[in-house]
Amino acid sequence: MNENKRLNSLADKYKVHENLIIARVTRKTIRFIEKNTENFPNKYVVLKNRIIDTCYNILEGIYRANIFQNIDDKKEIVVNIQILNFYLEEALNKKLLSYKKFINYGKHLTELDLMIRAWINNEENK
Repeated sequence: MNENKRLNSLADKYKVHENLIIARVTRKTIRFIEKNTENFPNKYVVLKNRIIDTCYNILEGIYRANIFQNIDDKKEIVVNIQILNFYLEEALNKKLLSYKKFINYGKHLTELDLMIRAWINNEENK
């Protein structure tokens, strides 16, 4: 019984972070990108892994920036978004992604980038 209480308490503690809009948008984008990179040929496994790893680095950075409230963490997220955009552009050039999917990813990443930059500006203006 105590174990259940402890687990519920721990779950409640982390629910606050699950309500972070930027994190929700990022998780949605990660799922979308992961689903569409599953079929990359083995020849491009390094590119696929970099795309997925960068997605998770962005999400980790968002949680880190939210907890520690460090502007450098937020700026690192913007850098990772730019790197992810480059990797996706490479996937497009190698014909691993359709132009339509690339544009759709770009919309998601632009939305995320704008949210992070607004977060940075808000912190800098305090």
